[in-house]
Amino acid sequence: MIAEKSKTMIDVEINTEVLVIGAGGLGVAGEIAGMGYAVLLIDNQETSDHGLEASGGVEVMTGTRLTYLAGIPGDFKAVLEGSGGISERKFGALVVAPVYDKEVLNDAYGLSLDERVISLSRMEAMLEDDAAKGRLEKGLSVAFLSGCAQEGNPAETRRVLEAARAVQNLGAGCTYVYADNVKVAGKGLERLFTQGRHDGIICVKPDGMPAIEQTSEGITISTVDPVVRKDVVFNPDLLVVDEKDAPAQRDLDLAKILRIDTDLDGFLPSNNVHRFPVCSNREGIFVTGALGSDANVALRVRELLGNGLRSVAGDQAVVDENRCAICLTCYRCCPHGAIYWENGVAVISPLACQGCGICASECPMDAIQIGEFTDDSLNQGVKDAMASVKDAPSIVAFCCQNSALEAGTAARAFGLDLPKGFRMVQVPCAGKVDVEFIMKAFVEGADGVMVAACHEGNCKAERGNIYAKWRVEEIRQRLEKIGLNPDRLVFTTIASNMAEEFAGKVR
Repeated sequence: MIAEKSKTMIDVEINTEVLVIGAGGLGVAGEIAGMGYAVLLIDNQETSDHGLEASGGVEVMTGTRLTYLAGIPGDFKAVLEGSGGISERKFGALVVAPVYDKEVLNDAYGLSLDERVISLSRMEAMLEDDAAKGRLEKGLSVAFLSGCAQEGNPAETRRVLEAARAVQNLGAGCTYVYADNVKVAGKGLERLFTQGRHDGIICVKPDGMPAIEQTSEGITISTVDPVVRKDVVFNPDLLVVDEKDAPAQRDLDLAKILRIDTDLDGFLPSNNVHRFPVCSNREGIFVTGALGSDANVALRVRELLGNGLRSVAGDQAVVDENRCAICLTCYRCCPHGAIYWENGVAVISPLACQGCGICASECPMDAIQIGEFTDDSLNQGVKDAMASVKDAPSIVAFCCQNSALEAGTAARAFGLDLPKGFRMVQVPCAGKVDVEFIMKAFVEGADGVMVAACHEGNCKAERGNIYAKWRVEEIRQRLEKIGLNPDRLVFTTIASNMAEEFAGKVR
């Protein structure tokens, strides 16, 4: 069954002011202001070394933090707290510029930080201090570790190469860089690496983790040279240990206020394939900071705000006011922050709603209908699917339109072996599949039912696959209690490009 597209369109007025959070968002603030939008940039530090100042449509407030956010895309209500007191402002979109703490990787190398083993941050501070620079100018030999204890990244590679070049150009005895993988994908990084070698930096690619011995007498680094196939030993006066980014507490607190997801390590945003790298699970809230992301964020903001008027589907999700019990279930489960309250009833923002249907399936009063996938249309789809099966075991598969449906369609197009009685029912997300639809399939005579969702972490609705899995597990328990084989109902995950795997699972 293919649902018909909505024909009910409405115009929504949008506030075109933009809030940028964090001094690191200065670049994206300028990009957005250059498109003609008013921008407020806030930073929680009273003073900043980022050279923050109001210019070109960008208003700046230092010593200010976001303490509360309500509303929906195009009409966010933000409470700001700073030295001047508490104020409330309205914005159409928000951009977060994350900050990162630095975690020294000395433990991964089995090293203790002391006067001979220092962090990359400490080396950078030494290069800014005249007295410390004088020590380096006395011919000390220095070794840098880069990407041997973690997967490297261009930002950390740049820091290591710039520090190593600065040390080498001070006239140090010799400078080594031990790098497992030199990540030079960033702008100008390959040139920087080449310049460093021309300056005299010796670059070594260890075969795995270099053997490092730290004693009271000094540091010894041993690696196998892949050309001469012999151990090469170096005894640097200073060993500089690389660092990895760690999420700052500010960002973890912001994620709670904004109701946006982080990835498994706590970084913003979540690394969902449907939104990576600048979109969050909430429409209108973006994250900048990745390589080249400022322009990407600015384009997304312009796509959302336009000229202050958006035409959207008015029946993306509709609430029956007479059935709504104000239980807050839909508000709690909506992964997109699209639901709010008005005149004692739930209201779903047509701009924020992404039509996944999780709220409709979780609503205990069946008060919510998804425009393209109403309960009646899905039940009819199940009935039609069963009516078309003749003389064969029947299998009904509820297929997420973002993954399993595409895989199943491809399996048929490629002529892969599928059971004769297999039928697919399209759903906007597996999170829309509730008890009623599954039991309807059995009542109509299905021999087997499959709920096919996106892989965990790749669901466009963030958690629709998780809700679907919970429901299937619950119904399997019910089937067993009433004497039916629970194996007649299965839950599976599939990606859109896995046609062969889809056919195999169906068989």
